[in-house]
Amino acid sequence: MSVINSGWIRAALGALTGAAVIALGAWLQFPIPGTTIPQTGQTIAVLGCGALLGSRLGGLAVLLYLLTGALGLPIFSDGASGWQVLTGPNAGYFAGFAVSAMMTGRLLRTVPGGSIAFGKAVLILLAGHGLILLLGGAWLARSLGMAEAYQNGIAPFYYGALVKSVLTAMAVVPVWRFRRARGLPHQVAGRASQNRD
Repeated sequence: MSVINSGWIRAALGALTGAAVIALGAWLQFPIPGTTIPQTGQTIAVLGCGALLGSRLGGLAVLLYLLTGALGLPIFSDGASGWQVLTGPNAGYFAGFAVSAMMTGRLLRTVPGGSIAFGKAVLILLAGHGLILLLGGAWLARSLGMAEAYQNGIAPFYYGALVKSVLTAMAVVPVWRFRRARGLPHQVAGRASQNRD
């Protein structure tokens, strides 16, 4: 098998696996102290895809997840599916998933050898969460107004974003260190795209 073909296969498997993990994250709900709104593991999976797969594959994983959910698979939160969900009140958050995964992968791509400090990883992942909330709130503001969109679509998720950024860093940093110890790039796309992702 040629190097090109093996690279494409690795990339396809990475994107499909990432999409499946995001779908599982949508089903995982847990409480966060300080808010009565249930938090899901979805953004952990989204940003984890960006961090581990890289900008292009991470973004592709999110797009595959959104497409399969829009086509009818019940993989959105609470088992929802369909184009009406994808284009409804949560459309801004969905768009934020794709943009944030790509941004996170891009920012973390330049880390030499995957040697990023834990605190810096948390800050980058927190910025990814912030982007999701910003785009989600901006979309909600079109119908609810700025003040109500902020109160209902952004403010309740501050603490959850911090906690989930820490949890995501706890998951991805050990993977980077493991891959670095074996002489592998810290992002899957690092080898498949010859570090141009």
